[in-house]
Amino acid sequence: MTNRKILINQIVLYLFVFSGLALTYTQIIPFLTFIGYTPIQRGIILSTIAVVAIFGQFFVGYLCDKYNTVKRFYNILTIMYVIINALMYTYTSNQFFIHLLLVSLTGGLFRVLSGLLETWTIETNEYIKNHFGTIRAFGAIGWAIGAPLTSFIINQFGYQSIGFGFAIIILFSHIISYTLPDAKKVEKNVNLKLTDIKELLKNKKYVQLVIMLVLVNIVFAVDMYTVIDKMIFIGSTNDQIAFKWSFQAMTELPLFFLGFYLLQKFGANKLLIFSMIMFIVRFFLYTIAVTPVQIIAISGMQSITFPLLMVAQKVLISDESPLNLQSTGQMFALSMYIGLSALITPILSGILAESFGYNMTLLIMTISLLIPLYLAINYLRASKQ
Repeated sequence: MTNRKILINQIVLYLFVFSGLALTYTQIIPFLTFIGYTPIQRGIILSTIAVVAIFGQFFVGYLCDKYNTVKRFYNILTIMYVIINALMYTYTSNQFFIHLLLVSLTGGLFRVLSGLLETWTIETNEYIKNHFGTIRAFGAIGWAIGAPLTSFIINQFGYQSIGFGFAIIILFSHIISYTLPDAKKVEKNVNLKLTDIKELLKNKKYVQLVIMLVLVNIVFAVDMYTVIDKMIFIGSTNDQIAFKWSFQAMTELPLFFLGFYLLQKFGANKLLIFSMIMFIVRFFLYTIAVTPVQIIAISGMQSITFPLLMVAQKVLISDESPLNLQSTGQMFALSMYIGLSALITPILSGILAESFGYNMTLLIMTISLLIPLYLAINYLRASKQ
């Protein structure tokens, strides 16, 4: 299969998969709110996502390197996700421990699958890796399609219908995925042991990079928790919340499409620093926003934050990972900067919100971004030496 055909099929796959993921994921908080859980209860439920994500991403990445395949594990896990997601939205009454289990599995698998798909893309070949930004842009388009579709389905048929809609979308995505080549591994790793992961942790630049990404993603996750809680508090409708997800997904597109050009011109390090500065501005504006429309407008800053962070972190992690541990390097880092943020942010933001209110919580998170910004500047200086 030619590189051009692989690129086109990857684009179609991202379009389907992310529209489906938006269908299942964007309404989890409104779903839990609809059932009647308090902010702290929601925080506890949502934080369990991290347990599945942290161990799942690390272990799946290790298995991909050990058995020399990403595609096979991706296809198996999507089938598991379809079943568990359908079960989660079936229970619409207050059943805390059932939702604790099903939300943790659904959210954890969401993070594992999205990371695994991106790892598959990065590892396909150098041509596809260089065009990751363009491919990921169609994931944003898919997300923008799926988010408002979710609101329509819920309004027409109820939360229970989400599972069926997601299953249909995943069926089409599997047809596309079977046409694509697997990730390209540099050598057979059947003798790879879990203890070999220490090779990653001996790389001080890899560890430093992971730490700064953990810190910035803890704050970025607030957009999914405290910002949504604030929108609900000031009277936002499900349609407005869905539109926020759709709108900010669409704003990602220009810089995703320009990802290859920006990497060549500025380098991943500078893109990472710029995105952190814009995150500080964005979350300060969230703090002083007073209407749903203002929050939706501010979410448009997704255009100059998330795409740059996404492209930069994927490229930098790949550069710092040994060739025989590319999947492990990507998925372990992902389990840390996404998994830990999913563990820490819901509980921390829930406690802060109940103690100080949503605005003070957002201000505290904004100020905390100065720490990863400082680390990123030091990382850039060290890379130049």
